[in-house]
Amino acid sequence: MTAYKLLMLPQDPDCRPVDPAALAGALREIGFIGAPVTAPEGEYYPAGEHFLQLLSFLGCSPAIELTPPGDAGTLETARAKGSFCHVYLSSTGKLRFRADPRTPDPRCPACRQPDPDWRIRLASWRENPANSVWTCPACNYMGRLTDLVFRKSAGFAGSWVEVRGIYPSEAVPGEALLECLRAVSGCRWRSIYLQE
Repeated sequence: MTAYKLLMLPQDPDCRPVDPAALAGALREIGFIGAPVTAPEGEYYPAGEHFLQLLSFLGCSPAIELTPPGDAGTLETARAKGSFCHVYLSSTGKLRFRADPRTPDPRCPACRQPDPDWRIRLASWRENPANSVWTCPACNYMGRLTDLVFRKSAGFAGSWVEVRGIYPSEAVPGEALLECLRAVSGCRWRSIYLQE
């Protein structure tokens, strides 16, 4: 089952992963998340008391549901589909790539030309993460796969804050939320949108 998600991740893929307990503590302290809830898919957090103030909602009438369903069967389906806003935190020692299935071809950071073969290079990197060298087919710029410019539909990171129930471009993290993430990680953060 897929859900719409707003994901926050460090801007620098080399940012060391954040301790999940420290990340949860910082986000609870500013009221972004509530107390953890155990679910079959793992622990998640309901929206905290300042959730709506820490995200900036765009458009004239965003569809935001904060209250989860009352009965257990409906709750599990709603949680998996992202029918209400809730947060998952993940932080691992391994760099992870996440992308929307409709991610357009990323662009070279030097010449801005798209790389239509990026999925082949990504598959090679997944088999061997040490194989991260990438060469632009248009201008021969040589860098790392993590240098590709995916804009708001994909990214590489070791730590993620996943907000389910937010449609693409419906909300952006506010300055106070981004500052909290920077303070706990030592790195600046950005956001992407996807459905997975």
